[in-house]
Amino acid sequence: MTTKHKIRQKLLDHLPQALLVLMVLFILAAAYQFSLWWKAQQLNLAYDNKSILKQPLNHREYLHAYSIGYLLASQNKPIEAAKAFNIAEVTKDPELRARAKYAIGNVHFESVIASSNIEKGGSHRRAVERVLLAREAYKGALRIKPDMYDARYNLELIDRLSPEKRTEGYENSPDGTIGLQPYQQNGTALMKDNTRRGLP
Repeated sequence: MTTKHKIRQKLLDHLPQALLVLMVLFILAAAYQFSLWWKAQQLNLAYDNKSILKQPLNHREYLHAYSIGYLLASQNKPIEAAKAFNIAEVTKDPELRARAKYAIGNVHFESVIASSNIEKGGSHRRAVERVLLAREAYKGALRIKPDMYDARYNLELIDRLSPEKRTEGYENSPDGTIGLQPYQQNGTALMKDNTRRGLP
């Protein structure tokens, strides 16, 4: 019996075991893909009927947290929405991380609009603080995804509403909060062109 014939015979002897291993691997891969599909379907159903809002936030389920945050933001619950977006923000998925940062920026932007209404209890100082937080969130989204034009548009818009002059004098207070230096708390913004407007 030649060497070539022996090798061929050996391969034929091991062929059933190799096919069995390949079949097991295929079944496991198919089961894993099916479980991902099933999980996505359940998340979509829970999102559609809003039962997802009754589910607890899990710090390892980033898409789940983002979905909850999105619904909470649409129901005008910014504090709860921000908590959910903060969980989604630490995902390793760059697309979801950028979207979470953008959503956090939107939460702060909405707060800027609400805080700028002094007649309804708004505060100039609170509005300026939220401007800084919104701006940083939008810049964070653009660092991850430079072609996110919604974030770029909102960053430019927030600069137009409150340009750089308004945030000059920011400092960290001893109690850990962000605020303006005392002599600049009653300052007003001056409209001017900002060459870095809309850039991260």
